[in-house]
Amino acid sequence: MFTNLKFSIVSIAITGMIVTATITAPVTKMFGKYYNQSKDFVCCKTNQLVLHHYYSINVFWIPVSEGFTLENTGKASPEGCDIKCTD
Repeated sequence: MFTNLKFSIVSIAITGMIVTATITAPVTKMFGKYYNQSKDFVCCKTNQLVLHHYYSINVFWIPVSEGFTLENTGKASPEGCDIKCTD
């Protein structure tokens, strides 16, 4: 009897944790790809302005991967670029 009761309590607790984690995941940055605008920067590459968006991919709040996505913003000014990309 107590074994059945323990199993039920543990099952309810685990289900509750999974439901709570699933509902709060978008708010708490628990899972997925998140962008950090404070680490973004712009530079010139082949006479094009390129915006580098910094991101991290989290699993249970732990960053497992990070990097930059690139976005072309248009032509540079006619005078040229002040900051050239290194890559």
